[in-house]
Amino acid sequence: MQAKSADPKRRERSADAAPRRRERASLARFLREVRLELRRVNWPSRREVASYSLVVLVAVALLTLYVAVLDQAFGQLVLWIFG
Repeated sequence: MQAKSADPKRRERSADAAPRRRERASLARFLREVRLELRRVNWPSRREVASYSLVVLVAVALLTLYVAVLDQAFGQLVLWIFG
């Protein structure tokens, strides 16, 4: 495979060109764009939010139970070893 040589004109242009600075938008323009972007969001329905919330609550409850069982088991093991 042969190495590609850099274009000397391109190198000159990039060395001479100063980095362009973007102007900051005003706070009002930023908030207006945020509001417009939020209108485009595909928001979940109330039913979807309820079902997703139920899934999260069940998962948290199961993981809490799992950690509690492990904690109890390791606690009993430590008491048995060091008695």
